Amino acid sequence: MAHDLSSGHPHHQRLNIMTSEELKELEEKLIAKERSIFAAQKRRDFAAVEAALAQGFREIGGSGHFFSKAQVLDRLKFVHLLDYWLECFRLLLIDPTCVILTYIITVERRYKGRQYFNRSHRSSIWAERNGSWRVIFHQATPLQENETASTEVEPSDAALTEDIPFRENT
Repeated sequence: MAHDLSSGHPHHQRLNIMTSEELKELEEKLIAKERSIFAAQKRRDFAAVEAALAQGFREIGGSGHFFSKAQVLDRLKFVHLLDYWLECFRLLLIDPTCVILTYIITVERRYKGRQYFNRSHRSSIWAERNGSWRVIFHQATPLQENETASTEVEPSDAALTEDIPFRENT
C-alpha cells in the first residue's frame, strides 16, 4: 500500500509543524533527560531510571543481546556507575512525538570488584505519550579502544537516510 506524503496530506503537514526553535528546545530537553538517566544510575536511584523508561521498553546491549525493562533494571543493581561523559549528540526527528537521540558515551564502572572503562555509540528512541517523554528503545554499540569516535557519515552509509534531517549538537 502506498502512502501519500504530498505537501497537502495531513501526515506531511504534521512533520513540518515544529519550528527550529521548538526543535532546539526539544533537543535540549531530551539531552537533559538522557543525562539525568545516567545521573540517576550514578546515585543508584533506580526508581528515577525506571520512571524514564516507557512501558514495553527494550534495549540491545553492547553484547548484542535484547533486554526488557525489568532485566535492565535488575542488572543495574549489580553495576556501579562511577563516572560518565556524553558527547556528540545528534537528534533525528521522526515526528513531533518521536525522536532518535544518538551520542557517544565514555563510562567508568565497577562490577564484581573490578573497574571498567568503555566507550560506545548510543541511540535512544524517545516517545511522548500523555504529555510525558520516555525512552522506548535504547542500543549500545561498543567502540574499540583504539577507535576514534567519528561523527562523520560516509556517503555509502547515508544512502537510506540522506533525506532525513539530522540535528547535531556537539
